[in-house]
Amino acid sequence: MRTAIFATALMIATMAPVFAADRKIDDFYGRYLGQGAVMRADPASPLGKPPQKRMSEVIIEPAKGEEGFIITWSTMRAKERGAPDASEADVKTYHQSFRATQDGNFFTDVTSGDPLKGQPSSWARIRGNTLSIVQVQIDPTGGYFVTHYDRTLTAKGLDVHFTRIEDSKVVRQVQLSLQKGPLPMRN
Repeated sequence: MRTAIFATALMIATMAPVFAADRKIDDFYGRYLGQGAVMRADPASPLGKPPQKRMSEVIIEPAKGEEGFIITWSTMRAKERGAPDASEADVKTYHQSFRATQDGNFFTDVTSGDPLKGQPSSWARIRGNTLSIVQVQIDPTGGYFVTHYDRTLTAKGLDVHFTRIEDSKVVRQVQLSLQKGPLPMRN
């Protein structure tokens, strides 16, 4: 019995580094669809107000012509007034291209500028099962904005956690659960 327990413990110990290793960008490629809600970022906000729902699509694919990846994501939310229907929704779509660096799990946005000149600077990195994308921008008065996306692989797709920080204050947090789906048809 002791031998079986020792053998099992030894097997788990030798496999642990494999499970702790960072994923590669190829593991994130695909189309993900799902929904979630805005989390209560301000502790002073009313407790009775239901969280605002969000629907999202994320597409992560290889960059064309160079090492890296392209991410496109869309978010749809019902406008706060009246009943939510398709004519009362805000849809926003974003697109970023990232170039690989010498470290295979660190990427820079191909359009990054100098944040000290008011230009957004963005990067991505993979740590474990999570692809994080961070964007920093400084306004002319020295105020700053940070958007941070953690997209974590799950058995069914991605869990997304979004945080927006303005001058050290968290102003928005969104949690989404997305399932992997078929890639869209391309012409």
